Amino acid sequence: MADFSRLVVPKAAKTVVENQQQKESVYWRSFKSPVFLKSYAPITHVHFSPSHPHRYVVTSGTRLQIYSPKTNRVVKTIARFKETATSGEIRTDGKLCVAGDEGGLVQVFDINSRAILRTIRAHKQAVHTTKFSPGPGTQILTTSSDTTVRLFDLSTSAPLRTFSSHSDYVRTASFVPSSPSLIFSGGYDSTVRLWDARVPDSEGSGCVWIGRHGKPVDQVLVGEQGTMAVSAGGPILRVWDLLGASTSRSSGAGAVMEGGDDAATGKEEEEVDTGTAYCLKALSNHQKSIMALCWAEAENGEKRVLSGGLDGLVKVYDPQENWRVRHTMRYGGQVMSLAVSPNNSHLVAGLSDGSLSIRTRAGVGRKAGVPVESVTPSYDAILAGMGHGGVVYSGKQAGEGLRATFEGETKVTKERRKKLSEWDRMLKNFRYGDALDSVMRRDVTPATAFALMEELIRRDGLAIALANRTDVSLEPVLSFLVKHITDPRYCVLAADVASVLIDIYTPTLGLSPLIDTLFTRLRRKLDDELDFHRELTMVQGALDMVFASSAQPRA
Repeated sequence: MADFSRLVVPKAAKTVVENQQQKESVYWRSFKSPVFLKSYAPITHVHFSPSHPHRYVVTSGTRLQIYSPKTNRVVKTIARFKETATSGEIRTDGKLCVAGDEGGLVQVFDINSRAILRTIRAHKQAVHTTKFSPGPGTQILTTSSDTTVRLFDLSTSAPLRTFSSHSDYVRTASFVPSSPSLIFSGGYDSTVRLWDARVPDSEGSGCVWIGRHGKPVDQVLVGEQGTMAVSAGGPILRVWDLLGASTSRSSGAGAVMEGGDDAATGKEEEEVDTGTAYCLKALSNHQKSIMALCWAEAENGEKRVLSGGLDGLVKVYDPQENWRVRHTMRYGGQVMSLAVSPNNSHLVAGLSDGSLSIRTRAGVGRKAGVPVESVTPSYDAILAGMGHGGVVYSGKQAGEGLRATFEGETKVTKERRKKLSEWDRMLKNFRYGDALDSVMRRDVTPATAFALMEELIRRDGLAIALANRTDVSLEPVLSFLVKHITDPRYCVLAADVASVLIDIYTPTLGLSPLIDTLFTRLRRKLDDELDFHRELTMVQGALDMVFASSAQPRA
């Protein structure tokens, strides 16, 4: 005996936006085969080397660990800090690494020898940001809990500039890549500030613009062109127009008054209000604070912004499409740091519980015709069932594969049959009226209801399902038709069902005021739809005449 065929609900055609969303999600799902490595302390920062082979440094506890992207294993460990290390970053050439610590120390290391090349003790409190300047990296940018942003010369360790207009901890800062003399910073005073190192100390503090974020700022990100920046504070993400902010100084809108912070107090409040005008977008897609921001490239080469938060989510934003969220990834803990490799082969996230999640994208960097190097699995992996061409087990399944190997058993799983839905069970028992009533609920989609009606027509059971109804049982069907009779997706089928209803219940009109009212509403809605189509036809005819006359050559 053949199995009962369940009701098939056709899927609606996807729009162009939905197709793009699905394509984007497929690309980000290609970052799979996650590797989880455990550390003894939260992973507060991850940074990829811009130069090949794109090794990445992970900051956790009192040490920096340099990982190889080919093996995802530690190749160098730098443990030269007595306090908790912060913000380890690799220079553009991949030879030097800089990091700070919570004691205010900044150190520069040679990655190959792990030797300390420079030691800077200018900050009085914890250092939160350390960055090399773009290009040759001859300068070092730092931020600290002592409310200052500082620039140092790498060759001499001499301080070049000190920016001290922030009134609370400065948690983050970044060079503007297109103009390294500009620095964008954010602090716990809930402001973001743009600094210009070319402004002499005698003319002011160097702050050329101030914007109000509204929450303590934990991360900032600057675009490659230097025209746009992103700040993250609390669950809010703000996009700023740096081009307008940097040019506002020439008109006096963003100039800081001379005489230090005390003399500029009243002016700064005015600047904050003015700076709000340069906020292009404010987003709140996270439930908790955003702790990590990074740039990445999509499959088509367009830029994307990734944000990671304490809610365990990583969001992918499209700056070209009004900062639409293209994809969401879920992690098992609070995301503290995030980075994507320059060749888009690795997505690395650091969590607050010390877990390092490494996701790789298969096929990146492989040349056509070059065989993939085979990797010999470990003994434990072989016992767990992971051999050449075998099945990969994880978690509980790995233990089951291990036991099956020793016992010589093969575990056969029985496929579970899915339970029939309520309307499928009633169709199976030829209860057509009850099946129709079961899809008239609010929690059932219109597509399912019309699919059932189409199935009843195919079975010659629509008239049976609609006949012999009271006004109470007929009301949901009529209300459903009144609601969807003008929907282009269902109008033809809805008109057929309405025609059957009219044929059955015309002799009973006048007996129930409720049913009479619904039939009247159905007639009025159809009349309005027909009038609307007539107007559209008239407009189309007028437009055809205009286009035809404009296409004729002029004498």
